[in-house]
Amino acid sequence: MFEKKPKALHTILESRFAVEALAHLSSKPFERLLPRGDGHPVLVIPAFLTSDAFTASLRKSLSRLGYDVHAWQQGLNTGLHDNKLVLLRRHLKEIVLQRQQKITIIGWSLGGIYARALAAQNSDHVRQVITLGSPFGIPVSERRSDAVQGLVSQAFQLLNRGAEDPMVAKATLWQETPAVPCTSIYTESDGIVHWHYCVDQKHSQSENIRVPGSHMGLTHNPAVLYLLADRLQQRAESWQAFSARGWRERLYHNQVCAKAIELAEASAARQALPA
Repeated sequence: MFEKKPKALHTILESRFAVEALAHLSSKPFERLLPRGDGHPVLVIPAFLTSDAFTASLRKSLSRLGYDVHAWQQGLNTGLHDNKLVLLRRHLKEIVLQRQQKITIIGWSLGGIYARALAAQNSDHVRQVITLGSPFGIPVSERRSDAVQGLVSQAFQLLNRGAEDPMVAKATLWQETPAVPCTSIYTESDGIVHWHYCVDQKHSQSENIRVPGSHMGLTHNPAVLYLLADRLQQRAESWQAFSARGWRERLYHNQVCAKAIELAEASAARQALPA
């Protein structure tokens, strides 16, 4: 039977995010080996009970790679609120209008739910969506306490009491895969949300990449930074799933949507046919 809750041991091991933060700081020379960016805009949305201060290090790394990186500018992320989604849409459109380029949205945990909702409403402006440990697969009808670590679930309920927010009522915005390439980065040792809810298998341009590490350390994890540098190079018109072959097999595992595999096999078969 599927165990919905994060394992207690994984929750205890979330303390290792401090080690991952130190690893991130010491890996700055490694950034010089990563592929340079093309300058397109990137919007980074923080996790529940965090703010732009918690994604500052990641944003600085992406800026050093050559991207035009933007914070979400909504203060503390206290839950799923339609008014914040409206403000985010305005922020996104201002960036796209100014740069005249499509934008990549990166969302950490709850921030990834905002990212998918934004992409669903503004797919013409979005290049791709990348989520970090985001439980977009939790059914609205299901108790969050069954899927999210106890203290985090209690904090969410405390800050989101009262009438149901319109954004929650429009849950299909993030539960259905946006019409853009989507990469879900997750860890099976996540101690905050169960990784099962972070996996998407619905679209030909969606992929799920497993990394070692903690939930809290996803924005400081050097393995994640490498992935982001690789994924940010992808263009919507020529998007390809991440290849976890060779040395990368030791760090990553990519669960590509079954439909994507079928399309790739069909394409290979057509190319193999005699002219």
